[in-house]
Amino acid sequence: QWYQRRVRGYKANEEYEASALKLESTASNVKTLMIYAIIVTVVCFFVLTLIIFLRSRIGLMVTLFKEAGLMVMRMITIVFTPLLLALFIMAWAALWTFVSGFLYTSGEATPLIFIREYLDGANSPTNETANITMVYFKDHDYINYVWLYHLFGLYWGTEFFLACHEMAIAGAFVQFYWTRDKSKVHFPVVRGIWWVFRYHLGTVAFGSCIIAIIQLARTILAYIQNKTKDSQSELVKYLLMCLQCCMWCFEKVMKFINRNAYIYTAFKGAAFCTSCKKVFALLLSNVVRVGVINCVGAFILFMGKFLVVMVTGMIGYFMMQKDTELYYWAIPVLIASIFAFAVAHTFFSVYEIGIDAIFICFAEDETINDGTPGREYYMSKNLMEWVDNSGEALKNLKRKKKQQKAQAKAAKSGDAGGSNQGMYPDLNDMEMGSK
Repeated sequence: QWYQRRVRGYKANEEYEASALKLESTASNVKTLMIYAIIVTVVCFFVLTLIIFLRSRIGLMVTLFKEAGLMVMRMITIVFTPLLLALFIMAWAALWTFVSGFLYTSGEATPLIFIREYLDGANSPTNETANITMVYFKDHDYINYVWLYHLFGLYWGTEFFLACHEMAIAGAFVQFYWTRDKSKVHFPVVRGIWWVFRYHLGTVAFGSCIIAIIQLARTILAYIQNKTKDSQSELVKYLLMCLQCCMWCFEKVMKFINRNAYIYTAFKGAAFCTSCKKVFALLLSNVVRVGVINCVGAFILFMGKFLVVMVTGMIGYFMMQKDTELYYWAIPVLIASIFAFAVAHTFFSVYEIGIDAIFICFAEDETINDGTPGREYYMSKNLMEWVDNSGEALKNLKRKKKQQKAQAKAAKSGDAGGSNQGMYPDLNDMEMGSK
């Protein structure tokens, strides 16, 4: 009986500890969920406020989203291009790591000789000794410069692949935009990639080099901050932080200009500097539209990524709830959500580049054409509603379609000629300027 009472006491104690642990984990999970809920509430309130104040200016942005969606559906293979980009970047990172191993072990072999003395049983030294030789590699005086050069190679190579990806996607989208008969566009993704490697490698190399130089400068500045953080005055710390912030902003601005310059180059074939100049003037003349698209549009894309994260988190939550051996499931769900956001960001980048490409083409089309006969717009009917003379342009478009139908009926043939006349010829015959 005494033994049975002790066993029952031990079991009761174990059950109490288990219930206490479960109660504590439940409280921690509730607290974590409360933090998540507060974040979601703040984000939703910010979105609602933004939509209320900018509701009259987001019409064009919504149309661009629809146009990008239609184009993506017509070339569905474009959503898999980030996988190809990831393979190139991983291969480049593996090569860079392999070379880093050689750099780390480079230097002059310097021997270190130690004399080992043996002791007897009474811990007294004996006459027996042995020479132990060890070798370590002393770095060369110029190794720091080699590491800087090697780090610059990592930045430049990574940005080069990213730039190639952006221009290839832009090339696929501009083919659809600047071709009146969309059925004549064949293999736009493959042709976009071919255009990059055939005509525009110099453009992407130069643009990515600028970003790599800025990133290297930021790295050097961060290294100086870290090495001198104990000996800096408050004024120096403040100045270095301000300089780092300015460099970060400069990098973001250059990335924005580079992306739009790549898009302009994709359908104009101009050099990098010329494209930067032209596209900057084009964006400056549409500054309000650019602000709405880059602020509200980017936020809507972020909400799409956030929706993917929420769905992943909910699925993870229900899966973790079934595991009785797991008490604190908030961290695994958070890790899965972070990976989901990374994947969503990678694939949404295609959609983001497509929206930017359609907008640049729309702005250029609006500048060089006016919808009159001989200068018809290349844009779709939905986009045509957002130009100043949309009514006249739509009437001319309907009139031209009627004439084409009449000519086709009279000639009993397919298309009437001249459907792709204008400033831009059919992209099947477009000659791209080499870089």
